[in-house]
Amino acid sequence: MRGNYQKFNFDNSLSRIDDILTSSATYEEADDIPKKDDLTYKSGKYVQCASLFIDLRGSTDLIKTQGRQSKTLARIYRAYISEIVAIVNSFQTCKEINIVGDCVSAMFAGKEETSQSAVIEALQAASMCNGMMQVLNVKFKKKWDGFQELKAGIGIALGRALVIKAGFSGSAINDLIYMGDVVNRASKMCGLAHKDFDYPICVTEAVFLNAGSYIANADKQQTYQDFLTLRNHSKHGSVYTGNFHRVEFADWASENE
Repeated sequence: MRGNYQKFNFDNSLSRIDDILTSSATYEEADDIPKKDDLTYKSGKYVQCASLFIDLRGSTDLIKTQGRQSKTLARIYRAYISEIVAIVNSFQTCKEINIVGDCVSAMFAGKEETSQSAVIEALQAASMCNGMMQVLNVKFKKKWDGFQELKAGIGIALGRALVIKAGFSGSAINDLIYMGDVVNRASKMCGLAHKDFDYPICVTEAVFLNAGSYIANADKQQTYQDFLTLRNHSKHGSVYTGNFHRVEFADWASENE
């Protein structure tokens, strides 16, 4: 959100806080993530959704080798972010995309007539993102001799989120905020991938339980459950890991490396 300068007034601030704390907000159940313009500062929606996070590994080392002001670093980040965003944006149930540094997150909800459920589309997006990392590494290695392979952790969670509109009323500076364990869990699953577990994809048990409704490999009649393995984590309990990817992407990377 871009700023639009307005002088701060402390008395107005106190008044806004009181208005928020004493207002009677309404929170309703919804089948889909609402549009920002459909919410007010006194309303919200509960939505069942799948949350996906993808974050680069070793970005600190990348900054050290390339330098914070490096044009090379800018090209790497732009290429990675542009294609990850293009992937998640290609799914009809993906309703919200956020970029913070080298982390891209996406919220999947609802069920369109021509699409699978939100959790299946989040898994499909994960498979494409995982394959895209192979493609990007081939491109980067051809562009720069000695380039060290980049890895990305991908996490998915499924659950209920409260979606509210938050910001500075009257300034046009506002955004949707997702509150609930589903967002935190997806972020934590992402943090485990290629760190605590030597796998690029980590998902919650709820995702696994809903991953058997779609045949991901028609030749072997495999569902996404067949690509996920149960692991136990001392802090997060049951975690399912995988290393599945879009075959088209992997084949291209293998043929062109």
